[in-house]
Amino acid sequence: MIQIETGKTQHSSADFGHLLATFRQARGLSQGQLAHAARLSRTYVYHLETGQRQAPSPRVARALVRALELHGADRRLFAQEFMRLTGQQLEDEADERDLLDLRELATLLVQNTAFPAHSLDRLWHVVARNEPAKRLFEVDEEMLATHSQNLLAIVFDPVFRAKYRPWESLARRLLADFKHSTRSLTYLPEYRELWRSLRTMPDFRRIASSSDAGTNMSPSFVFQMRHSQLGALTLRTTITVFSGTPEYSIVTYVPGDQQTLAIFASNGWQVSDATKNLDT
Repeated sequence: MIQIETGKTQHSSADFGHLLATFRQARGLSQGQLAHAARLSRTYVYHLETGQRQAPSPRVARALVRALELHGADRRLFAQEFMRLTGQQLEDEADERDLLDLRELATLLVQNTAFPAHSLDRLWHVVARNEPAKRLFEVDEEMLATHSQNLLAIVFDPVFRAKYRPWESLARRLLADFKHSTRSLTYLPEYRELWRSLRTMPDFRRIASSSDAGTNMSPSFVFQMRHSQLGALTLRTTITVFSGTPEYSIVTYVPGDQQTLAIFASNGWQVSDATKNLDT
């Protein structure tokens, strides 16, 4: 929590701007980085901090709260100063406790899904996976304890990448989607740390340099892999994103052809109506 003592009874845009600058500096962000994260112009952020903007909208304030990741007392202080400046109430959105609840909800949904499934945080670390997913992707407790749980780190790992055919098309697709979904998070220290570690993996730099973020992410795509016991599989992804927050998502893997449909059925992995009309 940041302590702010202005010692003033009258509040102005300068007070709000001072608070905004204090939060920004405490998180090690430049005005440009904050502007990028909040999807504002750098000039607009500069004008807010210097008191030249008198009445930021609630939409702008909420964007700044998300970009600065304000929670608890810091969030309340920011909302209080915003109300003193503008006379408008800043509607409360998902706070830290709510995000924790979403993580728990995502884990619960994954564990109660019959299809192979796992949940991802906003930087694509696998937060939870169910038993069918562990078996499908052949991950064991030793691997889980020693290997990075970032999805890209797993896919680019020389051992695991041998399972996917063709591997490079899958890697390119995932990397483009990752760039798109994290385009507003590149200022985060944890993003930069993750990116540095990924750049040490074979072929990552080469593919990253030629894989641009798309204009949007497709909710589903098909890829092939080979399982040591189940043989060749064609899988289709389905992605569920919680409404109102990108903090967690759930990826479910369903059969992409009739052969995989039969393999799923033999393993007791539930078949839904969405997979009953597959092409032969």
